[in-house]
Amino acid sequence: MTSSPKVRVLENSYERIVLDFEGVTPALLNSIRRSAIAEVPTLAIDEVVFYNNDSVMWDEVLAHRLALVPLKVSPLEGYDALRDCYMHGNDCAALFVLDEEAVERVKTIYSGHLRFEGFEGLVGGPARINVEPVSKKIPLVKLARGQRLRFTAIARMGVGREHAKWQPTSAAAYRFAASVRVISEPDEETAKSIAAVCPRHVFGVEDGRLVVKDVGACNTCRECQDRFPEYVSVTWDSSRARFTLESVGGLPAWKILVTAMDVLEEKAAGFVEAVEAAIRGAGPEN
Repeated sequence: MTSSPKVRVLENSYERIVLDFEGVTPALLNSIRRSAIAEVPTLAIDEVVFYNNDSVMWDEVLAHRLALVPLKVSPLEGYDALRDCYMHGNDCAALFVLDEEAVERVKTIYSGHLRFEGFEGLVGGPARINVEPVSKKIPLVKLARGQRLRFTAIARMGVGREHAKWQPTSAAAYRFAASVRVISEPDEETAKSIAAVCPRHVFGVEDGRLVVKDVGACNTCRECQDRFPEYVSVTWDSSRARFTLESVGGLPAWKILVTAMDVLEEKAAGFVEAVEAAIRGAGPEN
């Protein structure tokens, strides 16, 4: 890895962030990817106390559906307070209640029917932290006429390596940058055939010559090289990669990425301290 990695942000929205890395090893990129998936704490329903469930869906199945409803904490400083609470081993649980009945006709119960009641345990940070489902239109169960559903749901902080309900990402992946070269000049008709065979429109024909017009679009499928190996070469550069991360909606994509790198840094620092302490404890070897 080079001494000064380069990073360029190509897209940065709430749901998705895309970056180009240069001078970064695959091992480091994969560590960031795995940390984003499995080590970033998020809030998810972990326990449900049912008081009344007349629906056809078993308590356990409904509890599982509730657990997979992504939750959003606002303001963002509230998430930092919850994460700090989690990292210190405290149980700062968010409480939701639901009490719905189908009186006259069939009624669909949605995630939007969950009502946030506050927290159990002391949470620092902003005076008011709100928690709500990312979408209010996630169907949970249908109630027939006369049926009632009443429960309390307890949401806790956790990480993806413990259960998928705490996974903050819907996608976290990287691919190496492509290196596409024209190794010998084809005639104009062959050049057009090469340009046409590429599904990503990487090539173009200018003044009868084959040119690489959009190397960034190449996904290294090598269809062009397989069909015309004497004219084009497609490889990849493992020191340059495009990293894409998509959020399920509970946290902004950039926050997931930054938190994932914070977790890596904390683990690396703890590992260094443990190794240094072990060496000091063992003393010099004579």
